[in-house]
Amino acid sequence: MRTSETDARRILGVRKGKGLIDPDPRTLMGVLVAVSVTAFMGKSIESELLLVLMVSVLQALCGHVRMAVGFAVLYAALWAVLNVVLPGVGGVAATMFTISLTFARKIYLCLMVGTLLVRDNTVHRIASALAKLRVPQAVLIPLTVTMRYFPTLRDEAAHIRDAMALRDIPAASRVECFAVPLVMSATSTAEELSRAATCRGIENPSPSTDTERLSMRASDWALLAVSAAAVTAVALWGGAV
Repeated sequence: MRTSETDARRILGVRKGKGLIDPDPRTLMGVLVAVSVTAFMGKSIESELLLVLMVSVLQALCGHVRMAVGFAVLYAALWAVLNVVLPGVGGVAATMFTISLTFARKIYLCLMVGTLLVRDNTVHRIASALAKLRVPQAVLIPLTVTMRYFPTLRDEAAHIRDAMALRDIPAASRVECFAVPLVMSATSTAEELSRAATCRGIENPSPSTDTERLSMRASDWALLAVSAAAVTAVALWGGAV
């Protein structure tokens, strides 16, 4: 009986969360929009640290404690390199690294929330959330195909690397032996995805049914309210001095 219930929940798209909260994909998309807005605002280091801490707490509450700790440690290392290591090095190379790492620090919050969104939701779940947000099919279909395309391409690249490891390939030929099969595989994968989409009725103008059961709960609305409050606070009082 328990197995049948589990299978039914899986078929209906009901996902059992691993953490204290299980945000709807639309909620995480709203948080991603909020942190993207703050990325283009001038922020003091205190405000930025507080935002990183808040997103880390969100990751931990969603059941990804290791992810939260990893991002926190990586941000600390990034801050140390920018403020301790590179100022002491100097030179053109240090300036180039400073520009690149500063940009990485600007979009760090987007990376944190984006990783949580992708880790917690399948492509189907994200597509269902976008459909509920009334995203046009002209945008939704290419985006969905793209999200399904790159993981397939990544797996194919891993298979090519494994095949190369079994053969004694000279170093001068490794780039060619990797790139040519990857390009051929990318072409065939794109054709297969196109045929699969056609077989599933992607050209049918009538709305299709969906097994995903998405619902906004009180925790989702609270999380969106906190995100909006954080954006307002950064805009009014979190500017760099």
